[in-house]
Amino acid sequence: MFIQAFFKQDKQSQSVEITYAEKFLEITRTLLYKELPDHQTQHHILLTANRNIEHMNEQLTTHRKQIQPEYKLGQYHQQIYDELRKRISDLQTLIDGYMELNIDLQQMNHRLHFHHNAIDYLYNNYFLTKEKAFDEQSEILFWKALKEDVLEIIRKVL
Repeated sequence: MFIQAFFKQDKQSQSVEITYAEKFLEITRTLLYKELPDHQTQHHILLTANRNIEHMNEQLTTHRKQIQPEYKLGQYHQQIYDELRKRISDLQTLIDGYMELNIDLQQMNHRLHFHHNAIDYLYNNYFLTKEKAFDEQSEILFWKALKEDVLEIIRKVL
């Protein structure tokens, strides 16, 4: 009886600290939700992401066929093609990071420990945004910058 009471006190006195992987997973999940606003629930997010990538690949094929550098319209198709390739790559990287974080949180926590300063900085700014510390106009730029920083960490870790 005494031992059980002793262990219960120890568990209660311990503070729950969020690991780097959990912080990073929360940020990644939020970015994925912002990238894919048309998904219904969390378990459909990968299906929605794959549909979105498939649709962008179809657009990519269409624009690639229309590229002709000697015309302004052909240059337009080149710009759209390059932008779509980047969006597909970024979304795929975000999905890969999300899946890896959900599959093995412990392993990712170890890998992400090397980026703890960056993750703390990103998470603190993310938390400030959740508390509406930024105005609406700068929020778009914030999410874009946060996404670029998260993608950089995912590419280094994976």
